[in-house]
Amino acid sequence: MKPYPVLLFGIALFAACAGPSSEKKAEGSDSTIAAEIEHTTDISAYIENIDDQAAKSGRMLVSHNFAMGDNSAGLVGIYSATGKPLRLYLYPESHLPVVSTESWIYLDSLNGQPMMFREIVKEKNTVRENTFYYKGNSLAYSETRSAADLAALENAAFTPYKSATPDSDFRLKPADVNTLATQVMTALNAERKDLSKVANEMRLKGASHWATGNEPGWSLAVIPHEKIIYTGNYGADVVEFPYADAQKGDKDATVFTTSVKGHTLTATFEVKRCTDDADKKHELTVTLKVDGKALRGCGDSLY
Repeated sequence: MKPYPVLLFGIALFAACAGPSSEKKAEGSDSTIAAEIEHTTDISAYIENIDDQAAKSGRMLVSHNFAMGDNSAGLVGIYSATGKPLRLYLYPESHLPVVSTESWIYLDSLNGQPMMFREIVKEKNTVRENTFYYKGNSLAYSETRSAADLAALENAAFTPYKSATPDSDFRLKPADVNTLATQVMTALNAERKDLSKVANEMRLKGASHWATGNEPGWSLAVIPHEKIIYTGNYGADVVEFPYADAQKGDKDATVFTTSVKGHTLTATFEVKRCTDDADKKHELTVTLKVDGKALRGCGDSLY
């Protein structure tokens, strides 16, 4: 199970370092540089709007084991309520090399093309932030800053980014960044072989948790920011509860408590191996209390 803190850490890390550069200045009367600054300022305002959407209502998809050279990366995609990709996050998931990189790709909601690529590169004694702004098929501006650690990075000054290998540096080429974004979105939307057809459908709708059981047959899907769907009596009974933020229960269990129109629900996801009636193993043991009736089953984190 990949717990929420791994994903939230990456989002919080970006928020701590994000924001328009205050160091870019048009030297002399260079209108080209002035236009670049205006364009990147517009992008930064758009980025802030995406981050706000992600925090309040964004649909999230998560995938793991995405090949990145000799290592693997975890992926997080933020989508609008209408399913348009807005933000992609890549973080190291396998053994950490000497240099560790986390990356964010922001997409234009109209055409899906990259607008900005930002990365945090962590080495033994240095943390660097590199940012690349795009305008159509061209690089509009790029900048960098560095410090001894993440806390100090926030106050570090920006300078223009200069690549040691400009011909092969994919970050300087919007088309190459778009190729990476497309590969990431393909991986995010790929079917998980360990999940049932219905569980995969719920995952693509942004569900974070899925559970099933008998007594008689029931299922539960938790879709953050939207709803919690309980299906009981082999599909005959369906109740859509309003989403409620997860609470921490005993033994680090994740608990959702909600109600609607006289119906009540408490769903407890415990990190404990569970084997269903088909002898299939799941990572979570789930206990439901629906309108006072207790149900038990197995579940999975879809994140």
